[in-house]
Amino acid sequence: MPLLFCTARIPLTKELNRADCGYQVHRTERKISHLLYMDDWILLGRSEDYLENEIKIVKAIGKDINTNFGLEKCARIC
Repeated sequence: MPLLFCTARIPLTKELNRADCGYQVHRTERKISHLLYMDDWILLGRSEDYLENEIKIVKAIGKDINTNFGLEKCARIC
């Protein structure tokens, strides 16, 4: 079951990567927009605006797959 749970999050991962909102890794072209482990997520944004964009993506994908990601219980650090 855990593998299926993680596999179901692939569309969200792809959308967050496509949004190009994450932190750029020093001296590379790579950006990290989120980290995940099972049902825990960390969204990473360069600014409040980028983070808001990522949250909108999470809400939209959650609505599409009929899942509530519990954003109301999350903390935000800028």
